[in-house]
Amino acid sequence: MKPYLTSLLLFLLPSLHAKPDHEISLGTLHGQLRFSPEAFAVKPGSTVSLTLENSDEMIHNLILAKGDAKSVDLLAEAALKLGEKGMEMGFVPKDSSIIASIGLVQPGKKASVEFKVPGEKGDYPFVCTFPGHSLTMRGIMKVVDDPASADLSQVKAVSANTTPRNGVIEVGEEPRVIRVHVAGIDSGRSIAVGLPGGINYLFDAEKLMIRTGWTGAFINVTRDRRGRGGGLCAILGEKFGVGADEFPLRIGDPEKIPETRFLGYSRSGNPTFLYEVNGVRIEQTATGNPNTKGLTYGLRADSRKDLYFLVKPADGLTVASTAGKWDPENGYVRVPAKEASEFFVSIEQK
Repeated sequence: MKPYLTSLLLFLLPSLHAKPDHEISLGTLHGQLRFSPEAFAVKPGSTVSLTLENSDEMIHNLILAKGDAKSVDLLAEAALKLGEKGMEMGFVPKDSSIIASIGLVQPGKKASVEFKVPGEKGDYPFVCTFPGHSLTMRGIMKVVDDPASADLSQVKAVSANTTPRNGVIEVGEEPRVIRVHVAGIDSGRSIAVGLPGGINYLFDAEKLMIRTGWTGAFINVTRDRRGRGGGLCAILGEKFGVGADEFPLRIGDPEKIPETRFLGYSRSGNPTFLYEVNGVRIEQTATGNPNTKGLTYGLRADSRKDLYFLVKPADGLTVASTAGKWDPENGYVRVPAKEASEFFVSIEQK
């Protein structure tokens, strides 16, 4: 090798392995769908090594972008629109506003990205765009001349009503979706849904079933939010039964426990839960009427085999379906494959 080339290589090698100006590590608050910390400060034009350590029980990602809260909302919507490609792309849409991103990080794992900070000072938001997480999993990267003196305690990346002081989460004109641990429910992956009008239900992401419904007020999270998550929350209002059964949606054989995979949920409009049953992708919603104390399941599937929706028969419950037929003796609604693309099952108390 020629001497001048050797000198050039020796000159370049240190720059290729130069240490970043800032090394930032973000964690996740168990059970709370929150980053920790939710803010950090760096210098304009500096290089940053950003690490996401996922200590939660669900998958998370991270997107850092230019813009404001509305820009983050648009990114979250774009991630949902990825559909079947979402998992493959880490729910990171292609968007010119994105500065840096970390794809899906499994529970107990970590991943990093190195990037250059924009030269313009200001606040830059970051968010988890895994379906259903973007409402609360947000943060701010502050770009300032003196990061050490930045007051990060004043950063409000998440809406103030996400964790109210009295612990009572209310439902307004839009649905509310929140991960909770509820007394008497043997699931570590319960998701409470509050719908406008006073109908609420608890979805179990482990057994892919709605455990219970209730009317009136939504939920109190005081015990959970006093700690670091995992505390028992209190269901408010009046409960009603929904004939809950484990893994109620089955493909081909109502007696066989299916192989399942929970894919998350969408907050766009009426919350939609996404999961797979024996490789068949399912979309599930629920609506209700507080005057009748019941739920109507909306289900979409593309299956070549008949579907069975299990309901435990009980006194006072009535079951109806827009497809197939309710069989009370066997405790299921049988839906022929040709009618399974979209159907509704209504379960009400008399």
